[in-house]
Amino acid sequence: MVMNCYPPCPQPDLTLGMPPHSDYGFLTLLLQDEVKGLQIQHKENWVTVEPIPGSFVVNVGDHLEIFSNGRYKSVLHRVLVNSMNYRISVASLHSLPFKSTVQPCPKLISETNPRRYMDTDFATFLDYIKSRDSTKKSFLQSRKLTS
Repeated sequence: MVMNCYPPCPQPDLTLGMPPHSDYGFLTLLLQDEVKGLQIQHKENWVTVEPIPGSFVVNVGDHLEIFSNGRYKSVLHRVLVNSMNYRISVASLHSLPFKSTVQPCPKLISETNPRRYMDTDFATFLDYIKSRDSTKKSFLQSRKLTS
């Protein structure tokens, strides 16, 4: 679990609370307070996720996109800060143990739906994070076999 606290920022247009990213694992369950800030990318536009009290936001992560061979898409998201209010969220990250390998499910691969991703594991992710240039492709894009 990850707890996030974004303090008020007098000039919110000059910073992000969390830059654009997708989550590494299978699913993320996010409990957020009533302060807006979470945005997802939809058709090249950033869309604010309206907080609904007592509900969870469920984000598909990179592992589920790989396992589903692209059927379910990982969610690119970011967090904006607020000029007046603190924003608090709690993320529950769900994935496999670190030594597990994630690969496309063989039942979802066929002649008409070829394998789209390389196998991956946490060590590969850590190597990517250590060596990556932030202006280049994402970890998920680095695992794609086809475009």
